Amino acid sequence: MKSIWLNLPVKDIHVSKTFFKQIGFRENPMHAHSQQIGSFLVGEHDFVLMLFPENAFQHFAQTGISDTNKGSEMLINLDAQTRTEVDDMAQKVKNAGGRIFAEPSEVDGWMYAMGFIDRDGHRWSMLHMEMDKMPK
Repeated sequence: MKSIWLNLPVKDIHVSKTFFKQIGFRENPMHAHSQQIGSFLVGEHDFVLMLFPENAFQHFAQTGISDTNKGSEMLINLDAQTRTEVDDMAQKVKNAGGRIFAEPSEVDGWMYAMGFIDRDGHRWSMLHMEMDKMPK
């Protein structure tokens, strides 16, 4: 295998693209001008996030779209290098119209995390781990 990417269904491609730009995701130059899809590069290894209108996603997934108001199919985690990065992301999400479901806080004495919901109800978490404080 060469790579992996995440495909997500979205209700409005333009609204979702704007949201991810506002929270600091880098738009993938390969698809930057597309009106039909969104694509972002995440992290230092350029993990690819693809956004598809729900009808297109349903077509190639050959299944219905999960109702994110009733449950979550997955939790997508982002690695933060500092606590400040976690706090900054929480503010960016709020400013971009996302919702925080877990305010930034310390977890188990060695992690600092927050959780948010994007404009389409997908759940994300950002986590900073202080490995020197991790229980052995």
